Amino acid sequence: MKKIYLISAIAILTFSNCKKKDVLESKTNNDTIVMDSTYMEKPEIDSTIVDSSIISSKNVDLLDTLATKNRKIVTNPAKGKFALAETKWKLVELNGKVVKSSNGKDYFINLDSKSGKFAAYAGCNKISGIYINKSTDKLMFSKIISTRMACSNSNVESEFIQSLGKVDNYMIDAKYLHFHQGKKITIARFEASK
Repeated sequence: MKKIYLISAIAILTFSNCKKKDVLESKTNNDTIVMDSTYMEKPEIDSTIVDSSIISSKNVDLLDTLATKNRKIVTNPAKGKFALAETKWKLVELNGKVVKSSNGKDYFINLDSKSGKFAAYAGCNKISGIYINKSTDKLMFSKIISTRMACSNSNVESEFIQSLGKVDNYMIDAKYLHFHQGKKITIARFEASK
C-alpha cells in the first residue's frame, strides 16, 4: 500500500510541476532563450533584459532553439561565372606557352570540393592529389601522384606536374582560371569547359 501512495505522490508532484512551467521566450542577440516563468519574481521585468543569475541557476535550454541553415551557392555558367571546384578546367597555357593536345584529348584539371582532391590529365598519365584552398585566392597542391605509363612525348605532362607544386594562389577572370606563384608569375591558364 505504501508503494502505491509513494508512486501516486510522485506522479502528482511531476504533473503539478509540469503545469507550473509556462515557457517564455525572449530575444537577446538573435538567440532565443527559454526560461521557466516560476522563477521570475516580478511580472513587470523587461523580457529583453535577462538576469544572468536566473539563467545560470535554472534550466535553460538553448540547444532546442538554435537552428542552422545550410546555404548552397550555385554558379550559373550561362552568366560567365565559374567556381574553382566542380568545374572542368581545360589547360590552354603553361608557363607562358600555348598548350595544344597531341592526342586529341583535352588537358584538364578538375577539383572536387567534397573530398579536397583533384584529378588532372596532361597528355599521357592520370594525375591526382590533394588541393588546399585556405582563402578566396590562396591555392596549393600537395601529394601529387600520377600513373606510370610510358609515353613518347611527356614534356608537357612533366612540366605541368612540376608547375602544380609551385602554385600558391589563383584568380578566376570570366571563363578563365589562372594559377600563380607570388603576385607576378603566371604558371598556368585554363578555360572552363562544359
